[in-house]
Amino acid sequence: MRIPPKPKRGKRSPFYWWRRWKSHQYLPVRKGLLARIQNGDFEYSQLFDWAKYEMKYKEDELKQFVKEYKGKDDPKTDELYRDIERRYQKRYNKLFEDAHEVENRHLESLAEALSKEFKICKKKIKKIMETFGGATEDLYLYVDKNKYTI
Repeated sequence: MRIPPKPKRGKRSPFYWWRRWKSHQYLPVRKGLLARIQNGDFEYSQLFDWAKYEMKYKEDELKQFVKEYKGKDDPKTDELYRDIERRYQKRYNKLFEDAHEVENRHLESLAEALSKEFKICKKKIKKIMETFGGATEDLYLYVDKNKYTI
């Protein structure tokens, strides 16, 4: 996996300070379910990847700290070393927590949207989603094709 360079500091929202990159732009509901699926509104969240990047950035900054350390003791026992670890771990935890919330919201809203679009029970849609092995657009087409037999 190629890890992008750490972005420079830009505008920061006090509500999402742990996110370094721009979030996905969701389409409005009035655009239709298929357009939203094609836009990637229900796909796997990038937040999981961002959390992995944070661990790599932490490693890089800790290596840099150890390399430039001028104290007498072990650099890993220094308070600044632990501060770096703590800062990145907190951002990682927040990103991972966000990623799980977004993933759950995507799955729930997809099941709800499919059930409304094709007038099928939400439980049946969830059952199909558990066993379906294709992409989200393929799922939409499958449900559309088989909506009368489900």
